Amino acid sequence: MAALCAAIAIIAVVVPFAAGLSLLGTVPMGLLAYRYRLRVLVAATVAGGLIAFLIAGMGGFMTVVNCAYIGGLTGIVKRRGRGTPTVVAAALVAGALFGLATVAALAVLVRLRHLLFESVTANITGLAAMIARIPGMEGAAERLKHGFAAALDYWPLLFFGAGVLSITWVSLVGWWALSKVLARLLGVRDVHKLDTSPETGPIAPVPLQLHDVRFRYPGSTHDALGPVTLSVQPAEHLAVTGANGSGKTTLMLVLAGREPTSGTVQRPGAVGLGALGGTAVVMQHPESQVLGTRVADDVVWGLPPGASTDVDRLLAEVGLDGLAERDTGGLSGGELQRLAVAAALAREPSLLIADEVTSMVDQAGRDALMSVLSGLTRHHRTALVHITHYNTEADAADRTVNLTGRGTANTDMVEKATAPTATGTVEQPQGAPVLELNGVGHEYATGTPWAKTALRDIDFAVHEGDGVLIHGLNGSGKSTLAWIMAGLTVPTVGSCLLDGAPVSDQVGAVAISFQAARLQLMRSHVALEIASSAGFSIYDQAKVTEALNTVGLDPTLAARRIDQLSGGQMRRVVLAGLLARSPRALILDEPLAGLDAASARGLVRLLVDLRRRERLTVVVISHDFAGLEELCPRILHLEDGVLATAPTAAGGMS
Repeated sequence: MAALCAAIAIIAVVVPFAAGLSLLGTVPMGLLAYRYRLRVLVAATVAGGLIAFLIAGMGGFMTVVNCAYIGGLTGIVKRRGRGTPTVVAAALVAGALFGLATVAALAVLVRLRHLLFESVTANITGLAAMIARIPGMEGAAERLKHGFAAALDYWPLLFFGAGVLSITWVSLVGWWALSKVLARLLGVRDVHKLDTSPETGPIAPVPLQLHDVRFRYPGSTHDALGPVTLSVQPAEHLAVTGANGSGKTTLMLVLAGREPTSGTVQRPGAVGLGALGGTAVVMQHPESQVLGTRVADDVVWGLPPGASTDVDRLLAEVGLDGLAERDTGGLSGGELQRLAVAAALAREPSLLIADEVTSMVDQAGRDALMSVLSGLTRHHRTALVHITHYNTEADAADRTVNLTGRGTANTDMVEKATAPTATGTVEQPQGAPVLELNGVGHEYATGTPWAKTALRDIDFAVHEGDGVLIHGLNGSGKSTLAWIMAGLTVPTVGSCLLDGAPVSDQVGAVAISFQAARLQLMRSHVALEIASSAGFSIYDQAKVTEALNTVGLDPTLAARRIDQLSGGQMRRVVLAGLLARSPRALILDEPLAGLDAASARGLVRLLVDLRRRERLTVVVISHDFAGLEELCPRILHLEDGVLATAPTAAGGMS
């Protein structure tokens, strides 16, 4: 939030006639002030102010401070349920303090005071000259000059009054504008927020007992979870399975300390969320909990003073050996997932909750992570609750709890499949290629000591109606290749062509679905998201309905909020918006991650049908291979940024 405010402040200062944009910077600061304590706002102000000062000078710094003042005042007043009278009172106090500080500074800095007087006098003289040109206003112009000269004799009162009036005016305008924005934003509930009640006493999250627990999110008409009765014992490995939307993530929130709507949760002590020896959580999307800019820094982020941990050992355990000095911004989705696990283990938790932690990890990485997680229950007396869709991971647990209401036997799990071998085209393609990569290579941080080669000598073509699967280990360059094929990244060397022209000049012609579907959904409601992504009017209900029908979704979902969708529904909404644009090709980055078996089969059937019926060109990047034979008859294997086997020989999915 501080970086967002700093960026807005820099734009407002650097770009001509963009000063009005600074009002946007009050929004992130207002949200911080409303949802968190004052010290969070202060920390954000210091961080954002320093960034803005280094790039845009004192103007940028003061813009951030002004945004923090207006946003902080509005957020705090709203959080405490007060109104305009409170804002006026606070503004008068702030204005008086500002006026006194101004007078004190000018009293000490004499040369600055004289310079300021001359500058203001010149402005008043110029204004009087303009007024004097108006017939009959010569007297008014003279009175203005003499009146201001007389007022300067009482400059302390003048500047004190100007400070009070300016701060009060800015505060009221900011309150009027920002309070309306906050009223809209606060209606978007952070339903998946980790939230615990105030705790006292020793930390002891296990043994844990849930009895008839239900949970309903605010504003919802039905329970998201329950009734659930289960227990978690020390050093027990418990697997939680179930279809998308069955309440697995909601159960994670309750286990992590969020109060249920009804039922009882019994623990011998405090939850200790994030504390040493307490409860640690690794969530589905690791980018939301990786905070450090360096891998080693993120492992120890948030540990109490004096706490020590063997960073190198933890990184080696999760398969990140030798990456302690790497920038977290350059890690792949799977590597971020492993880093989040290492940071959780650094807290030596008594209860570790892992929510789909292997969904973005390659097959070898899954086995390594499961070995680490299972070892916790044997060597560290750590209870593990593992939420998963994979059959082999559920089988490794001591017990399995299924939230679908079909008992503990899990008969509809995602099957583990062996990695396929690279193949060529099943049928010789005809005509010019849709996508063509010639000698593509890419290096991050080129010219710096941290330069890293992601891709080298990539040569292949994708024809109309082709289905290509690209797989490889985490960090092999798959996501980088996807961004290059979509035109979002220009390769360091070589070329990526769409219909013979650089794809980077045709951004949007190749649609891409990111690993985390939720991060690609930018609007509040389904219909608005699809219309915005496809580029047609929200009022064109026929097109919205057609887009939903195309991906197999009920048209009644058009009015639903995005946060009320399951993971599978979110992926289909993303696809609906992308396909409605009639792209030349569709790139899917980990499309099956986090989906239960039924949702994954449904999505694959949909894509197979579109590929055959519409001649849609599909490129899939995935660690999950089961069921993709029909969708992707061609297979490419990336290894350390290089195609391991050239796609020359015909073959099929192994």
